[in-house]
Amino acid sequence: MKEEKSIKDLLNSVFKSYNQGYKYEETSVINSWEQIVGSMIAKNTSKIFINKKVLYLTLSSPALKNELRYHKLVLIDKINDFAKQKIINDINFY
Repeated sequence: MKEEKSIKDLLNSVFKSYNQGYKYEETSVINSWEQIVGSMIAKNTSKIFINKKVLYLTLSSPALKNELRYHKLVLIDKINDFAKQKIINDINFY
């Protein structure tokens, strides 16, 4: 009897077989941004994208930008924990 897999696991397997595993996880992080950081930070995020393991964030609040810079390593760990792999090495704030 075959083991049942979730759709997420199946898609992840397909993407990994085509060396696109990171792209799938990157998209998952972007689409789940509010779930990862909470509604207050998500509402103040006007632009978000990932390129070469760097997360680029445009924030509408200078105070929030400074606060997140201070907690950058915690945020990186939180994102990588969500993705269950190391997809982010750094964050650039704008």
